[in-house]
This record gives sequence, structure tokens and C-alpha cells, in this order.
Amino acid sequence: MAISVETLIGANITDARAAYRVWINQAFRQNGQADVEFDPEIFVPSEQVLREIRLGTIDCYGVNALEFVKVADLTSPDNLLLLSYLADGIDYVLLVHKNSSFKKIEDLRGVQIATHLNHDMVLLPAWLDTMLASKNQPEASRFFSSLTPCEKLNQVVLPVFFRRLDGACLTRRNWETVVELNPQLGRDLWPIAVSPRVIPCAIGIRRSCNPAAVKQFIDLLLRVSTQPEGQQILALYQANGFVVRPTSAINSTLEMVRQYERISAVARKGKL
Repeated sequence: MAISVETLIGANITDARAAYRVWINQAFRQNGQADVEFDPEIFVPSEQVLREIRLGTIDCYGVNALEFVKVADLTSPDNLLLLSYLADGIDYVLLVHKNSSFKKIEDLRGVQIATHLNHDMVLLPAWLDTMLASKNQPEASRFFSSLTPCEKLNQVVLPVFFRRLDGACLTRRNWETVVELNPQLGRDLWPIAVSPRVIPCAIGIRRSCNPAAVKQFIDLLLRVSTQPEGQQILALYQANGFVVRPTSAINSTLEMVRQYERISAVARKGKL
């Protein structure tokens, strides 16, 4: 088992490693479950994860959707592990001020956009580029004058509220949290566009894995919320636990990624 560092964007990797190691010591060693073994570093570089999946030295992998598409052919169709809040996917919202002149996506050409720097936002470029392509517009890096990532939610939405920036992108989940804390934002900002539901990250399992070890690992993850050590892990993602879904649950997300890759390839070719 290994997890890509790309699934931790916006989080502290040192804290994440520490949380997982504490849980591993508790859940694996004390319960004598030696059939499941984590990479010593737990979180490893993306290229290493993908290479070792291909080599067969990693059987179970936590990766984002941009990585998953590269190993989907090796992944079991039966057991996709998702954080609980991703069970039905999440969506992104592109917000503008209600008193602005922006009424449709095409009106946003050349504007400045703030984006949330968070692991759930990994598919934002894919959504923006595919959405813009459907409207015969160039990719986001050329369409907008800037896309500025911000770590804190207030840094994303407040500049739009105060009319210092033109738009903001974040997950609907986080937008609802912001509005709950400050209803005025919900009254003055509105989503000019909403993405399809996507699954930004998942835990996949190789087709060739030992079924008994797979069941053992899944049982461990499904019980993670029952242990204080496991709750530290869930706190990293602000999740309540894990759920199991068929791997087909991520198919529509992967199709968006593939379309995004085709758009990017055409854009690169045009720059040569």
C-alpha cells in the first residue's frame, strides 16, 4: 500500500505521515494483520507510485483521478475505496458577484479568478478546460487572465464579495460551509457555473491481489473511524470514514480526465 503525495495538496505531509504511522502501529501490528504492508514513507511521489503499480510492487494505491486514469486498466472493478463525502462525488462552483456584469461563462474572458488550494480541487483544470471547450473557448490558462490558488477559503471568496476579484472556484461542499458561517456571502455571490459530480481521489486495488488480503484491508479501513488513531487520519480530509463502491463509480470522472488530456495535447501541439 502506498499513497501519492498528490492526494495531500494543501495539507501538511509530515503531520499526515505521523497520523498514518500511529494508526498503522495500532491497527496492524497489535491485531497481527501482517498481510497488509504500507510503504515505509506511506506518501510517495506520483511518478514512483505509478511506476511501482505498473511493476506490481504496489498492490493498493491512494491516488488522485489524474493518476488513476493511468492505472485504471490494472485496477479491480469491484472494490474502490472512497472517503465518505466522496461516495456520490462532489462538484465545483465558479462564483461571481450578483451585481457584476457577468451572466454567462463567455463574459468571464480575461478576468481574475481565485481558486482554493486543496486536494479536492485537483480536477478543477480538467473541468474548466472541458467546459470552455464545449463553448468553443480556449483553455482556462488562456481564457482567464489569472487563476490564483489560495490556501484559506476566506482568501478565495471574500475578494469577490468585496469586488477586488472577479470570480472564485471552490467545491460546493466548502462553499456551503462558507455560507453557513456567513449567510451574506450566499446572498451576494452566485454560481455562474457548476461542474458535473467528480471523484478527485480514490484508493484502488490491483486485479491480481489476494482476495483474503483485500478483504482484510477493506475491513481495516471501514473500521478506521472507531479508533482514536484512525480519527486523526479522517481529520486530515474532514471525512467521517470510508465507503466501498464499484470502480465504475469513477468512470465519468475518468472520461473528463481523458477529454482534458486530449484538449491539453492539442493545445501543446498548437504551441510547437
